[in-house]
Amino acid sequence: MGTSGSADDRRWTAHAEVYSGRPDPSWVLQPEDVAALKALWTAMKPFAGLRPRPPRLGYRGCHITQPGGRSFIYRGAVTLTAGRSTESRADVDGVFERRVLASAPTGMIPRALIRR
Repeated sequence: MGTSGSADDRRWTAHAEVYSGRPDPSWVLQPEDVAALKALWTAMKPFAGLRPRPPRLGYRGCHITQPGGRSFIYRGAVTLTAGRSTESRADVDGVFERRVLASAPTGMIPRALIRR
């Protein structure tokens, strides 16, 4: 996850897999959210162990699409895939995941999900 501020920061989008049977929400991340997520990523330690598997129904995690890569976030792990490279880091207490979900426009994500 790049850490330099640039025009590429405006091309970050988020997507939450929340609903079954209706479209899931997507939104453009604001520059302040991008900066906060980059700082969190830099401070996170490598994730050890098996990544949690999302259920088939209900909340199944969220994604960030950024220049050069895509991240999948779910219950304690953030996995960045860039080209052939994959790196996972530990999201202790779900801080990164909640930050992504909280960046959605008001009313797009159920508030109870963000408080988890």
